[in-house]
Amino acid sequence: MDLTALEAKLKAIGLDLPAQLANYVSHINSAAILAALIAGWIVGWIYYGLVGSVWKDSVGTGKVGEFTPRRQIFGGIAQVIMTVMLGSFMQRLGYLGPYGGIHTAWLLWLGFVMTTILVNYANLGKRLGLALIDSVHWLLVLTVMGLIIGSFNQLGIGVSGAPAAISQPVATTTGG
Repeated sequence: MDLTALEAKLKAIGLDLPAQLANYVSHINSAAILAALIAGWIVGWIYYGLVGSVWKDSVGTGKVGEFTPRRQIFGGIAQVIMTVMLGSFMQRLGYLGPYGGIHTAWLLWLGFVMTTILVNYANLGKRLGLALIDSVHWLLVLTVMGLIIGSFNQLGIGVSGAPAAISQPVATTTGG
């Protein structure tokens, strides 16, 4: 099946993926994403500058801790995706301000990042200290990213027109 046939079949069942992707991307504050991405890289650089020797001791010997362009490229692509997803989750949840950005970042870190690191490192037989070092790195990075994206949104930086209305989702309960 070629791409055109697949696209036609998806449209026939109501899935217009190119339009949905364009709609999805149009709501993202690109200035906030870029600033958060750069800040995340800086936070990681500072953090591993401070704990790098402990990290290298936890990793052990071999080529694991060596700098390679391939690692930087994959790490950079992953961080771009992570930043866009954080901004998207904030938008979808309605957590547009700084507090909402931090809250969303912590939820994503606890639910996905930290748990994935723990499982992967346990399966690889790595030390718990290494998982802790890398988990804290991503918590700091996501926190700073959420703070920056939320601040940009609240201040109206990179947003067309007036600053975004900062709404917090309404807690609802169901009677029983």
